[in-house]
Amino acid sequence: MTLWETAASKWKAVTTLSVLLLFVAGVPAYAASADNASGFVADLANRAIQIMREGDRSAVDRQQRFGGLMNEDFDLPKIARTVLGRYWRGTSDNDREAFTIAFAEYMSRMYSERFADYSADTFRVTEQRADGAGTTLVSSVITRAATGQPVNVDWSVTQTADGYKVTDIGAGGVSLSQALREEFSSVIRQGGGVAFLTLQLRTKVHELASSVP
Repeated sequence: MTLWETAASKWKAVTTLSVLLLFVAGVPAYAASADNASGFVADLANRAIQIMREGDRSAVDRQQRFGGLMNEDFDLPKIARTVLGRYWRGTSDNDREAFTIAFAEYMSRMYSERFADYSADTFRVTEQRADGAGTTLVSSVITRAATGQPVNVDWSVTQTADGYKVTDIGAGGVSLSQALREEFSSVIRQGGGVAFLTLQLRTKVHELASSVP
């Protein structure tokens, strides 16, 4: 049974919310500059919107541009360590590196594959607060015109030597990293190790790449 056959509804819900958050069509209403955590989130959303609106570019080109956005603004190596959880400690350096590379490409391709299906009408950063260990939690609200229902989504942002980086996204009391960790742990137990999970991610990346027109 593959990773995507075992995916739970909680993971699907968090994925949908996080993709929705990245591709809002409204204007951020909190901080206009990227020199603080809230401004960084607003700037990230604006740049994602610009990629979404470049309809004259090919799907492959937009996917590559979005992949660059994720690699620049998400701390994918840190997220990779988080989602492996306890399995990170017992994994060889070579398997860690292979997983981190496969995970980063998977995240990039998965999000760029799905982003065109989502749009929101308003996006508003509401507050930011220190969340310990150098992490800032930036809260935001998305409202879709189709339903009129607001969705509260939190970004975990950490300042690094290269600037701010997103380390997690949460909604409804569940974080993306938490949901991924649960699903990946299930795959590792079924398949016998991190190398199996890495193979599954590579397979999905290939499938996503083949589906781009």
